[in-house]
Amino acid sequence: MFIFKEKPSAEVTPSPYPKLTTGEELRIACYVNRATVKIMWKKDGDAVIPRAQTDTQLHVDNKFSKLSIEGVVEGDSGEYSCEAHNRPGIVARSAVKINVRGKMTFPFSLV
Repeated sequence: MFIFKEKPSAEVTPSPYPKLTTGEELRIACYVNRATVKIMWKKDGDAVIPRAQTDTQLHVDNKFSKLSIEGVVEGDSGEYSCEAHNRPGIVARSAVKINVRGKMTFPFSLV
């Protein structure tokens, strides 16, 4: 008997991501297919993103995960990736580059 195992798929949006300024909120989403049983977020290849909040929903017809970071800082810049895993362990990956720039400050006032 032949059992077909569907490969997982992942797509991060928006891509490309608009540039952020310190203090703004980062919000990205990852949409996956029905073969996905687990979603993992990574930043620069590391699975630990301390300041990030995630919300993952794996329903039959609606599978996605959202990642957000409030009050971004320049250190939040990097490559954020979403990994979709299926039961046999096949992984699909989608990534987006995030750039956070500091706010412009002027050393003098115009009065």
